[in-house]
Amino acid sequence: MRTFLLSCCLLCLPALAVESYLIQSGPMIGHVDDDEVRIWLRAKQGAVISGILRREDAVHRPARIEDLGAGFRVLHFQGLEPESDYRARVELSRLADDPEVVSLRVRTAPPGVPSGRVRVAFGSCSKLSMYDSGRIYKAMVREHPDMAIFVGDNSYFIVGDGSDAHFGTTGPKGDWNTIEGMIHRHLITRNHPDLRNLFRRIPNYAVWDDHDYGPNNADRTFPLKEEALLAFRRMWANPDYGTPTTPGIFSTFRHGPVLVFLMDDRYHKYSPQRHKDTTPEEGHIWGPEQVDWLLDGLLHSDAPVKLVANGTQVLSRSESGESHYNEAIDEIERVLSFVEEHRIGGIVFLTGDRHYSEALQQKQPAGALIAECTSSPLQQNQKVGPFDRNPHDNRLWSMIGNNFGLVTVDLQGPSTGTITFETRNESNQICVVEGALCRTTWSLADLQYPAP
Repeated sequence: MRTFLLSCCLLCLPALAVESYLIQSGPMIGHVDDDEVRIWLRAKQGAVISGILRREDAVHRPARIEDLGAGFRVLHFQGLEPESDYRARVELSRLADDPEVVSLRVRTAPPGVPSGRVRVAFGSCSKLSMYDSGRIYKAMVREHPDMAIFVGDNSYFIVGDGSDAHFGTTGPKGDWNTIEGMIHRHLITRNHPDLRNLFRRIPNYAVWDDHDYGPNNADRTFPLKEEALLAFRRMWANPDYGTPTTPGIFSTFRHGPVLVFLMDDRYHKYSPQRHKDTTPEEGHIWGPEQVDWLLDGLLHSDAPVKLVANGTQVLSRSESGESHYNEAIDEIERVLSFVEEHRIGGIVFLTGDRHYSEALQQKQPAGALIAECTSSPLQQNQKVGPFDRNPHDNRLWSMIGNNFGLVTVDLQGPSTGTITFETRNESNQICVVEGALCRTTWSLADLQYPAP
């Protein structure tokens, strides 16, 4: 009888329980455009991969199968119809093994239009390897949003010295010491059955934060940052990774009336939190080149709503923890001054990291609001409850507890509609703290600049 264990994978990693033999991880639905679908997986050495997308009588085979090395592949299906439902079939075969087949369903994105309804689930801080609980992912599946964006600490690199601090995130020895260790930890999280079920049902995107980049609070001085970048690229089927001249995990994509920016808060970071030779005014989180890229994308976009996903908070005025106002003041002021000068509205940040969730807003001098939605943690063994520490002026409400954030963009036109942020608990109910719903709705008009 065939065993359904992954044993001795390509990088000689410890065994991970999965439900098949040739498919060692996945398939996962990655980036989905109005005419493209990407499907990610990891296959056993020697496996032959094929796939089709079918809609009525139309059959599409992969335009290419991207080989990321070490068994990681991405199937690129192109030339598809927008806003259309497709049935996907991924098949793996090898001479001595029976073929393995996985069936998926996927819907292509709407074209770049000024109206429509888009629902984005997001969250951060998933310590599945410690707590082994996936109820929050079952809740996300039940909600079935248009996409999920994982905003950092999607896995936790931990120490590996066999001590009582096994789940610690700082030390001389840990998953961050080798690319094999990084991939191993990614795969332990990736192959959790509840998370794997989510990955097979909706499009998935990710940015990283320190714990799926390196040790605690790691930045651009991390010696294995190139290995971390390669490991991350192998694990996620994002639209792109950096630019030809600036490396990193940042990229952008359009989904109907929404333009999404996936930011990199680690590869270029250099701040006073770790380095005494700089100041909060001189520090960097994104770096000048990535900021240039972001500002250019904002300037030339006609999308009414721009979601900017980042691992650490951007608008928080809390004096504790990692954030732009604590570590890179001039960098965020450059962004805010630019959008004020060019009257670029509809900006909402999606962030994580904090192990608490909150809604934030900041008013620009010319009147437009900029919003921030923080969701953390996905899994840290927390119960939903009140949180009143680290107060700051930009906070609307806050909470603790396992949750995912849900942002609903509902636009009737380029200047009309709402953006709603709410946190959902493990039963997919809106979180309630001290009798109040953890939910905020902004009018699109409030996030835009008034006519001069």
